[in-house]
Amino acid sequence: MEYLNYGKTGLEISRLCYGAGRLQDTCKTIEAGAKMMLKALDEGVTFWDTAEGYGTQPHLGEAVRQINRDEIVIQTKTAVKEHDSAAASIDKALKELQSDYIDVMLLHAISSPDDLLNREREGAFDAFREAKAAGKVRIIGCSTHVYTGPVMDAVIDHPEIDVILTTANKEGRMLEGGTLDKHLEYIERAYNLGKGISIMKVVVAGDIPEEDMPDWIEWGFNLDTAHAINLGMTKESHINLDVGIARASARKRLIQSKAA
Repeated sequence: MEYLNYGKTGLEISRLCYGAGRLQDTCKTIEAGAKMMLKALDEGVTFWDTAEGYGTQPHLGEAVRQINRDEIVIQTKTAVKEHDSAAASIDKALKELQSDYIDVMLLHAISSPDDLLNREREGAFDAFREAKAAGKVRIIGCSTHVYTGPVMDAVIDHPEIDVILTTANKEGRMLEGGTLDKHLEYIERAYNLGKGISIMKVVVAGDIPEEDMPDWIEWGFNLDTAHAINLGMTKESHINLDVGIARASARKRLIQSKAA
C-alpha cells in the first residue's frame, strides 16, 4: 500500500481511500459495516471517507471503537449551509464516529462560486472555523461533487480550503460544467498549490460493466495529481480488487521514482 502526505495538510493517508457511501445500503447492520472497514484496515487502507448524508458515520464509529483512533484518517462532510445546523452536524459526526476529532471536514457538493460564497454557506464555514479552533476539526475542505468549471476556480483560490474532493474518471462521465481535459487542469493547479486532492466517481458510481472496472480504477491510480482515489467498497471482493490495484500502482510508482 502506498502512503503519502495529503497535500500540505500534515496528514498521512493511504492512497486508496475507502468510500463508505453505500455501506448502509449493502450491510444489514452497523456491525457488518464496521467489519468491512476493519477488513480494509487490515489490508492497509487507513483513509476513510463518509458523510452525514450517507448515514454511514455510525458504521465507521463502530470500527473506530475497536482500534486506536490514530491508525486512520477520517474525512466526512455535511451539505447544510446555516451556522447552527453545521455546528450540530459536526457534533453529530463526532458522536457517531466515536471520536474526539474529525481529521477532514468538507462542505459537501459546492456547485458554483455563489454557492461557496453566499451568506448561508458562509454560516457553515464559520461553524467549521469554530470547530477547528476548538480542536474538533483538523482540516477544512470541500466536495465539488460532479461540478467543474468556475466552481473549481473558486475552491482552488479560497485560502481556507485545504482539501478538494472531486469527480474524475477516464471518460469524464458525470462531470457537469466543463470538459475532462479542463477539469484535469484544475486538479493539477490545485495539487501544485498544495491542496489535498481526492477523486471520486472513478468507476462512475458502478455504472460500468464489472469486467471493465480494473481498467477504470487503474486510470485513477495513474493520475499523479490525485493524492487519494476514493472507491466505494461494498463487499470483500471489492476490497481485494482495489487493494490489489493500489499495491500494483505503488510498486510501479516506486520503480519510476527510483529510475528518475
